[in-house]
Amino acid sequence: MKSKYDTCTNDKVKVSYLLYAMLIELGLSPSNKGTIYLREIIEYTILNNLYDYSYKDILKLFTNENNYDLKKIRTNIKNCLYRIDYTKSKKNFDKYLNIEFDTYYLSPSKFINIVALKYNS
Repeated sequence: MKSKYDTCTNDKVKVSYLLYAMLIELGLSPSNKGTIYLREIIEYTILNNLYDYSYKDILKLFTNENNYDLKKIRTNIKNCLYRIDYTKSKKNFDKYLNIEFDTYYLSPSKFINIVALKYNS
């Protein structure tokens, strides 16, 4: 399977690998399809500089460009964040995102924004 990202560019590859590892350390399941979608949407937001867009708009752009089913992606992301390992999140949230853990940040839009902005700085 050919990757849609150029592997010769260290920035894109670095974001991809570090992001996936961080999501797992934050308590998301590596085998959950929602974790994979979250990683792809966060990468998409970072690479296309969509920080000022709403979650709804980012999802529309992402699903249209990749020919994904919008409803399926929303459901998978919600389930992924719903099944997060809270003890692992509480332990690593401050370490990776520099903010204290709160369930308020586990809504899809807030979670994506926080992680994307972490890589913006």
